[in-house]
Amino acid sequence: MYIKIFAKIIHKSSLMLVFAILILTPNQAITQSHAYFINIGNGIERINTDGTNREVIIAPDLAIAQGIGLDLANQKLYWTDWVANKIQRSNLDGSQVETIISSGLDLPEGIEIDTQNNKIYWVDSGTKKIQRANLDGTQIEDLIVFNNINFDALALDLYANKMYWTEWGNTAPFGKVSRANLDGSQLEELVVIFDVVLKGIGLDLANGKMYWTDCSIGKIQRANLDGSAIEDIVTVGINSPNALDLDLLNGKIYWTDFSRRTIKRANLNGSNQEDVLSIDVEGLQDIVLNINELEPPSATIEQSWGHSFYPNPTNDFLQIEGIGSRATVTLFDPNGRKLLSQNEGRLNVMGLSPGVYTVKINETDGLVFHLRFIKK
Repeated sequence: MYIKIFAKIIHKSSLMLVFAILILTPNQAITQSHAYFINIGNGIERINTDGTNREVIIAPDLAIAQGIGLDLANQKLYWTDWVANKIQRSNLDGSQVETIISSGLDLPEGIEIDTQNNKIYWVDSGTKKIQRANLDGTQIEDLIVFNNINFDALALDLYANKMYWTEWGNTAPFGKVSRANLDGSQLEELVVIFDVVLKGIGLDLANGKMYWTDCSIGKIQRANLDGSAIEDIVTVGINSPNALDLDLLNGKIYWTDFSRRTIKRANLNGSNQEDVLSIDVEGLQDIVLNINELEPPSATIEQSWGHSFYPNPTNDFLQIEGIGSRATVTLFDPNGRKLLSQNEGRLNVMGLSPGVYTVKINETDGLVFHLRFIKK
């Protein structure tokens, strides 16, 4: 049996809501989280985040993928094909494959999805460009053009209007993490390291951190979002880390190790390292996570609680009443990624893009509550 919380409207005039505990039967349990990864020779695969229930989503005769991205709002999987030089997408189960960009590409690699603004972003090591387009592949834009640069991965901070990426040059002896505005303006070099190949990148916006892999030396590092306070996170049990993604809901980092032929995970500080998958994975490239913590409630109400939040929808502030003085309030974006955590019930949401957001409340007595609200 599982316990789940949802919010029920009790005052339509003020749109105040009260929490209710739901008792769920096993078939109503929390939706399983997945990791999607590229295994050259097998195609694009999907497993549960604990490594179970492995399945091929996209067969290798459909694509030789390099980068993958998830559009959870529209239930779509996107990938770059660095052999056929095209960008494709499908449903999350791999059905209904379609090509959305088939010209102007030369070794496209990392790809990210911005469902709030209906855009895809990608890096192309052959054309030396960072580009974007609509979700259907129309209206392609060149954002940044370089010389002698190999791109690998990128990550988006939609709330600060920034994109981050890793790069290394054919002739330049440096690996870099850089960022710019989403339109390519205000370019900044944040991290410059001599004689390395930096590849995967992920952002922990709630804690102001960015993570990346160093494939040449064999380690995972992190720093503040401005590039300061660089620290080694994983240095043992790792050889050629390629891509990474962050499970901020559960405090985990996942990565692919090309030479060790494993998918691994650890706590965000690098502790408690463990194998997720180590069988028949000989060409590991990108990995992305679909972390599901909530699902729409479908059980009966057993008990009500005196919490409320308003207004909903909101444009500027969300007020949560009835929480304990030491309760932790955590805000997640529409894709389930943690944005901030605080110990007060008034949330400033003015900087958020429109969409449906989730708030998790951890009370000191161990009870956990969830609510969803609409940002106008």
